[in-house]
Amino acid sequence: MKKSLFVANSMTISGIVLAIIGVVAIVCGEDFFEHLIQIAGGAIALMSLFMLVMSIEKSKDGDSKLEKSLMIIMFAFALIGGVLLFCFAEQLTRIFAIILGAIILLGAVMMIILTLMYREKGSKLSLVYLISSIVVLIAVGILGFLFIRDPEFGNKVMAIVLGILMILLGLLLLFESFMVRKVIKLFNDNLLTDGQNAEVETVEAEAEVIDEDKPAGE
Repeated sequence: MKKSLFVANSMTISGIVLAIIGVVAIVCGEDFFEHLIQIAGGAIALMSLFMLVMSIEKSKDGDSKLEKSLMIIMFAFALIGGVLLFCFAEQLTRIFAIILGAIILLGAVMMIILTLMYREKGSKLSLVYLISSIVVLIAVGILGFLFIRDPEFGNKVMAIVLGILMILLGLLLLFESFMVRKVIKLFNDNLLTDGQNAEVETVEAEAEVIDEDKPAGE
């Protein structure tokens, strides 16, 4: 049985989509997460509105009142949440950048303290490692501080990093899809060759049987 190219095609499409998202993230910069939250909020609001209307329509059926009420309340809250996400996307992205910056800064400070506490004294290699580690951690801490001080800068950095990762992941998926496609094509070609060889062997065997069944004088 031949193998389908569905997996390879899916990987190709996914790789292209991820690469496009990565390019959009880099181009949009600090506005990328705001647009992303707005899209998510709009999608949640529209889906919740549709489900709310369906729940109200379904409430005419013979379901229990408690079940109907819970469904309507749940989708109403989801609708409100989606609208809030869409309306306050900018504020949410700023808060997210500030929280992430605080986490990065606190993590860098804790790592510096732990590095100083558990370093091996009297070793030059340990001293080099200590100095390099502290320099890197200070740089990370400064980055976290900048995230807190300027959330737009934080969102821009995150968008660029995310964009680069998405592009790399998309290219990796494209490469893998070509490899999978090659393996599937080779498998199908071998399967076709084996089938043709089997048919030839069957025809030859039938011809030999016919020759054996002929009278000797013929």
